Amino acid sequence: MQIGIKLRKLTGPDGWHSAKAAIARWSYRLPVQPFLDAVDRKSFAKIRDRHARPGRSFNQEKYLDLEGWMKVNVKRVRNQRIRAAPPRLRVLDIGSGAGYFLHIMRCLGHDALGLDIDAQQIFRETFAEFGLARVIHRITAFERLPDLGEPFDIVTGHLTCFNRHEGGTDWGQVEWDFFLRDVETHLKPGGLMQFELNVRRDGRHMDTELQNFFQSLGGRVNRRKVYFDAALPRTIDH
Repeated sequence: MQIGIKLRKLTGPDGWHSAKAAIARWSYRLPVQPFLDAVDRKSFAKIRDRHARPGRSFNQEKYLDLEGWMKVNVKRVRNQRIRAAPPRLRVLDIGSGAGYFLHIMRCLGHDALGLDIDAQQIFRETFAEFGLARVIHRITAFERLPDLGEPFDIVTGHLTCFNRHEGGTDWGQVEWDFFLRDVETHLKPGGLMQFELNVRRDGRHMDTELQNFFQSLGGRVNRRKVYFDAALPRTIDH
């Protein structure tokens, strides 16, 4: 990344959160290798071989870059300062994809559950390979989540796609308000919600109005990420 971009990040409004996250990662040394060692490499390679289709428009085998994605998700764990059990945490990952984040959670001794649509055979196979559980469900604006059992300590979503309407437009404040309040009903008292938004068609992850809205709910926004670590206010004007 260019030095100028780095400087803008450090001197901009998100600079403090970026610096704090960097310090947290530095102080929490979490090596990648143990999570790689917990995967049967030969069995995983067979999945990769079955799905390798060079030249097609949707390159789904990119999700089988085991080392690369494991590094990405270890960084997420360090950013979120999730440590090994005890205490044993119950974690829900929305849009769980191939399951790397949940694999790390389980290796750390936590109770991990994914929630996603069932559109990719490749994800069925990686979830089975990791021995993970997931609930098949499509998130739709203004529709509640299904019964997910006991409440969670942490609900996460990385590179979210659920916050798009079928026509490709992104959720606004009203849709997010409904969703966040519904997710909160699945949290234990003091539970956390942490979301990493995917890039929008306009190149941003959220507009200024949505960022202000998240902050009005008590959320901490760090560029594409938003964290809620306290109860949402009862009501708010949109």
